[in-house]
Amino acid sequence: MWITAFFYKISMTERLVLKIMNMSPRTEQQYVEIREERRNQIMKVALQLIADEGFSQVSISKIAKKASISKGLMYNYFASKEELIKEIMNNGLKQLTDIFDPNKDGVLTEDEMHFFIDQLFNVLRSNIRFWRMYFMVMFQPEVFKMVEPKIVEALDPLMKTAQEYFIRNKYEDPEAEMRYFAAVLDGIALHYVLDPLHFPLEGIKKKLHAIYK
Repeated sequence: MWITAFFYKISMTERLVLKIMNMSPRTEQQYVEIREERRNQIMKVALQLIADEGFSQVSISKIAKKASISKGLMYNYFASKEELIKEIMNNGLKQLTDIFDPNKDGVLTEDEMHFFIDQLFNVLRSNIRFWRMYFMVMFQPEVFKMVEPKIVEALDPLMKTAQEYFIRNKYEDPEAEMRYFAAVLDGIALHYVLDPLHFPLEGIKKKLHAIYK
């Protein structure tokens, strides 16, 4: 059993907690699931704190306390606050990339474009804290530098696919159209994050559908 614990980096503290709770012996898969569940809990807590207070104001100690684990145990899941925010960024952007070109064939059709527009608003509504954190990071150069590779890795393929869409549909300046499209989406997301109760998402969605019909 100690080999399994070592391989999956399950700490002795975690195993002791399970023993105290009189849990039956775990399989390797169950240990993996327990670890993943705890990682997700930590990321959820960290996202809430960073979105509400700002990256520089949130320490590993504060995250650990909110997540009800020790600071030492936190490092068993994430080596640093920087690693933690990179993983949060990766998970949040994945929600966006999953709805763009959903069959992942590298070719965006008109139906897929409108599917993306529809689903984008669901992503904004369901994960507003992430997008609040995203824009906070974008405007803090020292923090942005840490996560920039993750953002580029996630969004560059989308931008290239969008530009190819505009080329196929014979837009006069496909690159400018792609940049305009990205800027419009950024603006929509930012305005929604700033005023979610009053921002007319449905009306904006209709305008986007009309522009790219």
